[in-house]
Amino acid sequence: MSWQGFTDKYTPSGTIRLGSWSVEPDREDMVTCRATIAYADRIMSLQARATGPIGAMTSMLHDIGAPVQIVSLHQREVDGAITMFLLCEDHHHQCWALGNGETVAEAAVNALVAGANRLLDAR
Repeated sequence: MSWQGFTDKYTPSGTIRLGSWSVEPDREDMVTCRATIAYADRIMSLQARATGPIGAMTSMLHDIGAPVQIVSLHQREVDGAITMFLLCEDHHHQCWALGNGETVAEAAVNALVAGANRLLDAR
C-alpha cells in the first residue's frame, strides 16, 4: 500500500471535522482546550479542562456522542512532522487511526478525530 493510500484509509474525512483548536495552560498543571467541531450538519464551540490535549479532545468527543478510548498508541517522526497511530475503541469496536501534526499534541488530536470518524463508520 502506498503512503497516500495508507493515509486515505486511516485518516478519513468524515462526519466529524475539526475547525479551530487552542490550548492554554491552566492552574494545577491542567490545560484548557477550545475547539470548533463540525459534527454532521452542526457546528459547535467546545471547551474542556484536562491534564492535557488528549484528555480534553477525548472529553469533547464524548460530549458530542462520539466517544473514543485509546487502547494503544505509537508515534514516529515522518518527513519532519509527528505522526501518531492510535488503536481506538468504542462499544467493542476497534480501529487504527492516524494523525499528523507539528507537535505530539496536534498529531494526537488529529488521530482522535480520525479514530472517532472510523468508529462512527463501524457502528
